[in-house]
Amino acid sequence: MVKLDVYAKSVFLTSICFLLAGTLFATQLKHATLIDNEYDIKHWLVVSFVWLFSFLLCFVKDAELPKFSPVTKLFSCVFFVLAICSTFASKHPFWSLVEVSNIVLLINAFLIFTVSLRAINRDSLLFGGYSLFLLFSIFTFTKYILFLIFSYVDGLSFNIHGLISGYVNVRFFNQLQVMILPILFQPFFNSKLSKFESISFVVISLHWAVLLQTEARGGLLSLIFAACLIILFLSKDSRKKFTVALFKTILGGVFLWLVFIIIIPYWLMNSENLQLRTTSSGRVDLWLYVIKSISEHLWLGFGPMSFAWADGKPLPNAHPHNSIMQLLYEYGIITCVAITTWVISRAYKPLVMLKQLNNISMVPIVYAVLAGIIYSLFSGVAVMPFAQVLFVFMVAMLMLCGTPDTDTNKFGLLTRIGLFLLVSAASCLLIMTYGHPELKPAMFPRIWVNGLISY
Repeated sequence: MVKLDVYAKSVFLTSICFLLAGTLFATQLKHATLIDNEYDIKHWLVVSFVWLFSFLLCFVKDAELPKFSPVTKLFSCVFFVLAICSTFASKHPFWSLVEVSNIVLLINAFLIFTVSLRAINRDSLLFGGYSLFLLFSIFTFTKYILFLIFSYVDGLSFNIHGLISGYVNVRFFNQLQVMILPILFQPFFNSKLSKFESISFVVISLHWAVLLQTEARGGLLSLIFAACLIILFLSKDSRKKFTVALFKTILGGVFLWLVFIIIIPYWLMNSENLQLRTTSSGRVDLWLYVIKSISEHLWLGFGPMSFAWADGKPLPNAHPHNSIMQLLYEYGIITCVAITTWVISRAYKPLVMLKQLNNISMVPIVYAVLAGIIYSLFSGVAVMPFAQVLFVFMVAMLMLCGTPDTDTNKFGLLTRIGLFLLVSAASCLLIMTYGHPELKPAMFPRIWVNGLISY
C-alpha cells in the first residue's frame, strides 16, 4: 500500500512536470513523439495523468473525500442524467459520449486533487501552489524575453503569437494566465510569504504586459471584473491592500508594454504594434446563432460536443467561446439554468467568506477561480485541456483551504477500483479518437487538433 503523503507529493510533483512539459517544452516533446502539435500533447498528458493517479489511488491507505452537500450531489446527478439523455438524442452520439468521457476524467482529476491535497497542511499547500506558478511564470517569461531580444537583434517584427511558444494558439496561454496571475498575489495577503512581494510584483507586471501584447481583451476584462467583485466583499484594510497591489502591478505592466512592445520596436524597426480591436471577433455572431438555433432542441440541446458540427454557424469554431452558450446549445435549457445557478451560488459563498479576517489568505485563490469562470464567458476555458485541469485544481484548492475542517468520508477501495475502471474506459475512448477522420476537416480544436489550426 502507498502512504497518503507519498501519493500527495507524487501528484504535486508530477503536476509540475506535466505543466512544464506541456507548455515550455511542448515543442521539444512534439519532436520526440509521434504527436504533431502542442495542443494534442497537452490532452495526452492530461489523460495520462488522470489514468496514472486513478490507478495509484487504488493502493493508497486512508484515502478520504470531503463530504459534498446534498445540493451538489443533486445537481451532479441532474447534469449526468440529462447529459446521457442528450447524448443519445444527438445526431453524433459517439462524439457526445467522447465529450461526456472527458468530463468523467475531469471529475476524477478533481477527486485526485482533493484526496492528495488534504494530506498537505494548509500553509504548505498555499506555499506550494504559489511556488509552482511562480516557477512556471519565471521560466515562461525567461523564454519570452529571449524571443523578444532575438526580435530586436534580427530587426524582425512580431505578432501576438510570436513571443509565446509551446501553444498552438496564444489564447491557450492566456487561459492559464487568468488563473495563474491571481495566485501570485499570495505574498500580499500571507505574512509568511511577504518576503516574496518584490518578485511577485515584477512577475505579475510581466503577466499584465503579456496580456496587453497578446491583445487578450477577454483575459484583461475577466481579471479586472473579478478583482472588482472581490473588492466589494473585502474589509476596509484588505480592500486597500488589494487595490494598491493591483493598481501598482497594472501600472508596472502598462509601463513594460509601452517601453518594450510599443516604443523600442517602433524605434528599432519602425514596427507598429499598437492595435486597438473594437470588434467581438465573431463571438457575438456565435452567441446569436446559439440563441436562434436552440429552439429546435430546447430541452436537451443538440448533444455534447455537437457545436463542432453545427450547421450554418457563422464561424468554423468548434465551441461558441462562452460556457453558458455552450451549455445551452449542447445540453439544453434545463441543464444550462441548473448548472449556471449552482455555479453562481458556489462562487458567492467564498466571496462572503472573504469578510472574515482569518480567511484573507484565500483572496488570491478566490480571485483565480472567479477569473477563470468569467473568462470562460469569452474564451475556451471550458474545453481546452490544460485550462480545464488548472481550473479543477483551483477549485480543489479553494475547497480545501477555505474549509479545511470539512467532514470527510472514507474513500472505499471498491469505489476507487470502480472509478479506475470507469477512468480506464473513458481514457481508451478518448485515445481511440486521436487522428479520427471525422475531425480532419475541423480547423479549430475541441478534443484533438490534428494540426489544422488557422490563425
